[in-house]
Amino acid sequence: MNGSRRTVIALILTIVSGGASDALAENTRPPVAKTCGGSTMVLRCGGGGSDCTRNELVLRSGTSSPVVVPTPQGLEKYDPIGLSCTHAANTKPFFVVEYGDLSHTCASCEWHHVYAPDGQRLTESDPAFVSDPSLPGAQSLHPNTADFMRVSKNLGLSKAAADYGH
Repeated sequence: MNGSRRTVIALILTIVSGGASDALAENTRPPVAKTCGGSTMVLRCGGGGSDCTRNELVLRSGTSSPVVVPTPQGLEKYDPIGLSCTHAANTKPFFVVEYGDLSHTCASCEWHHVYAPDGQRLTESDPAFVSDPSLPGAQSLHPNTADFMRVSKNLGLSKAAADYGH
């Protein structure tokens, strides 16, 4: 076997073996991207490892470098899991990001946050859970969605189907 043929075979083997592991890791949870008002948010596997135990939210705007969007205060144990683009009554676009529990061990762990196209979060949910004494037992503690409901109503946000990262 001549030297150039060996080099080509070695290159192919390197590409195939490295590419296969990358493809397997990528296929465990493919990224989700939404464009809204000239910006794009990407929901992707975070942490850089192939185990993909956490999601991260990335904002791409114009020619700026992509920026990882910080998780809202109070939701540090949770991940962005859904992403949509919606419009206010005045047609202005907004991202809506759903945060939740990737392990699916918490049936009622679901929060929504509104973001402007520049990545500014317009809602809060700290503390993450609030109590409603009118509800019985374990049901009395539920996700704090009051600010999302208020902002959604004030902006007149339309309903938009979310895409989910897994």
